[in-house]
Amino acid sequence: MSLHLRTPIESDIPRLAKLGRDTFIETFGPLYSEKDLQSFLTEVYSDATVAQELADPTLTHQVIEHQDDLIGFAKIGPIHLPIENPAPGAMEIWQIYLRQEFLGQGLGELLLTWALDQLTVAGASEIYLSVFSENDRAIRFYQKHHFQKCGEYGFPVGDQIDQEWIMRRTAQPS
Repeated sequence: MSLHLRTPIESDIPRLAKLGRDTFIETFGPLYSEKDLQSFLTEVYSDATVAQELADPTLTHQVIEHQDDLIGFAKIGPIHLPIENPAPGAMEIWQIYLRQEFLGQGLGELLLTWALDQLTVAGASEIYLSVFSENDRAIRFYQKHHFQKCGEYGFPVGDQIDQEWIMRRTAQPS
């Protein structure tokens, strides 16, 4: 399989926004009403929102390209989860998403390794992420990489509120 891990560029914005929408729908779409789903996708994965995030110097992105198609992405940056008193220097993995057909092929591992390496170089003392409380596969994946549940919060998708787990690990787990 020919894969290319790279930093997205401005011309990737429409494809990256579409990838975000597609992977969210593939993974979570059946959980929501059409109204809630479209409201969320418009807010979070519009071309304008993705363009703003790519231009944000506090966020770092990486995509996986396969045969000229974007199939996965990761986004890291400062803490934006509702965490009380994070350690100085704590940072967050905002998202790691892959198209369903590429799950189980080590690509999530590739994106997570990239994210952890970048956060370590940036001097992160702790690393946080959130995961849907019913996404057992993702929870097991993160636990395998030394993340532990440290909290919960309500994640809005339109008018629906999902229970998200907040998970944390030190930058250099023992």
